[in-house]
Amino acid sequence: MAPKLTDMPELVMNQILDELDYKSIQPLRKVCRDIRNFIDDKNPNPKIDIILIECKKNTGDYQILYDNSGFGLHPRTWTSVFYEKYKTGCLVRYKDREIVLENEDFLNRSMEDLEMIIRSKNTTVRLRLDQNPLDCGKREPIKIPKGNEKVDFSLILDTLKKKVLEPRTRKLKVHRLKIETNDQREIMKVLPFLDSEFLKELCIFNTVDDDKNRVLKMDEILKLDHLNNFERFEISGCVIPDSCVTNFAHIPYCHIQVESINSKDLLFLKDVILRFPTFREFEIKFQKFPGLDEFFEANGIWKTDITFSPEKFQKSSYFQMEDSDSIVMITYSTLHRNKISFEKKTLRWVTSGGPIVIQ
Repeated sequence: MAPKLTDMPELVMNQILDELDYKSIQPLRKVCRDIRNFIDDKNPNPKIDIILIECKKNTGDYQILYDNSGFGLHPRTWTSVFYEKYKTGCLVRYKDREIVLENEDFLNRSMEDLEMIIRSKNTTVRLRLDQNPLDCGKREPIKIPKGNEKVDFSLILDTLKKKVLEPRTRKLKVHRLKIETNDQREIMKVLPFLDSEFLKELCIFNTVDDDKNRVLKMDEILKLDHLNNFERFEISGCVIPDSCVTNFAHIPYCHIQVESINSKDLLFLKDVILRFPTFREFEIKFQKFPGLDEFFEANGIWKTDITFSPEKFQKSSYFQMEDSDSIVMITYSTLHRNKISFEKKTLRWVTSGGPIVIQ
């Protein structure tokens, strides 16, 4: 009689699992109950780099996309699974395969699959949550007709929280979270359940033009420990409260949008940045700057870089950091949108365009 896979020593089975990724582990779990139980007990690392959860209201598409390329999403390496409500069950589409699971909720089914993949306590991923996703490539022809079910992004986040994030004994290790929303409540359905020691990057963005001036509340987010460990923080497509600007002075790379800025906050940022060895860039887009003249005067000499008109121009000033080879370039620009930026540059870079005054 030929030996069975289940007859192998545990050490050998563990070595096999260590070599497999999620695309191999998933079908292996379906071989038999004993193998499934062994895999679930060992929680092997699925070797996932990116998890992308997308819903698209106008088409009804809802998918979870996994990738392990190590460089970002790529059609050759990603695995995309679509879930839809179908009559009294759940329709699952994967490549050219389509199956209907009777009496199953499509959201619960998708989160059970996701939970199995990230069950390993050593899993560290980048997580992206989109509600107006871009096209992720050509799809296989549909055999079973699509339904007209609308997808609710907030409900997806509720299910993610309830089925995957809350039950975990260890918080999920996410290196980068990118979420499409301008609602703090939706962010708080995910962010508190991510390990604050591992989360280094948070990107909050909005692509709906009608909502781009909506204020994203930050009070609950600012109470979390996560902010202390951020290396990168980005806000686009919505504005945050003006009073929050200085809360991000400790983050090496920061891009935010506010309705109004003031000279006092910017001078505070400048003082912090000049003594900040790992600083890289801080950019603020704004609509109003009532203390502009005061800010110009407080920062001495400015060099005009570009002038198209009295309303469209860009100018910069330069300041020495504690590191003798590092300069902070402060740029005020109205070329495309009103913005002010602080950027760390080398002395060689800032002098390559001609003589400047370093203050």
